[in-house]
Amino acid sequence: MKYNIILYKLKFILKIKWIRFTFWFTKKEYPRSILNKNVFFYDLLKIIGFILVFLIAHSNVDKLNQIVLFFFKIGSLLQIILFAFILRKAWHLAINLKYAYRGLNHGTKATIAIVIILLLFVAFQNQDEVVNSIVDSYENTEFENLNPINMNLNVSAINLNGLTESLNTCPQINVPMEDNGRGLNIAGKSYDGWVIKGDATCRKGTKEGENLNRYYCGGYTSYFGIVNINAYVEKTIVSKEGEIGKTNKYVIWNIYDENKNFVETKCLGNPDDFDEKQAEAFYNEMLKWN
Repeated sequence: MKYNIILYKLKFILKIKWIRFTFWFTKKEYPRSILNKNVFFYDLLKIIGFILVFLIAHSNVDKLNQIVLFFFKIGSLLQIILFAFILRKAWHLAINLKYAYRGLNHGTKATIAIVIILLLFVAFQNQDEVVNSIVDSYENTEFENLNPINMNLNVSAINLNGLTESLNTCPQINVPMEDNGRGLNIAGKSYDGWVIKGDATCRKGTKEGENLNRYYCGGYTSYFGIVNINAYVEKTIVSKEGEIGKTNKYVIWNIYDENKNFVETKCLGNPDDFDEKQAEAFYNEMLKWN
């Protein structure tokens, strides 16, 4: 008889606990705080669209950066503008989700919190992989592509008659280095209509302002006041109707990292009017940019 009374009391206590737990689990502190589904749906479509356009611009940033408006590189400027719109829409989505989360019952909130804690625990258990992936992503990010200011200007050529020409961006000649038996070079190659001419041999950095671990291909040399152009690129503009237009030429340095991966192209001037004074001016300017 005593055993039945104890069992009855235990069942009664458990039942009360269960009723209280289910009441707490299903209770909502802010029952009118809900997700605005229409706004969330349209914001989600907008952010997906912005991300797709951003990825297209990012994949073609070198080509887009050949278009310069005043002193802004169009490709990099477009990426920054799109990134700003993506952050803005992401903030709107976060605010909408905040109200949706606030309107959930205690049980759902607790479940979400437990899942987040479990994910953080898994990240803690694999923190080396997580940290390394973040560091690798940072190192592989080309922050130069996010700089909208065009610094590759032919400064010595700026005048009232040639202002527009001096603001043209430097073409980025992303071609691989090859060994022709005499050393590494990039001569004879072409990229996006630009043809590399001259003896574009490559060497490791040895001069002031250069990097010991990088390769420098092309450029110019000067002996006793006589300037010798090692490499330059040229491209003739041809209209859709077949009309032959202006031929653009630039003396170039092509720079590669220690793994022979392309870093950037620096333009040093027009080879047709390239003299020693102009060469030194552009070379000194290039050293400041490194």
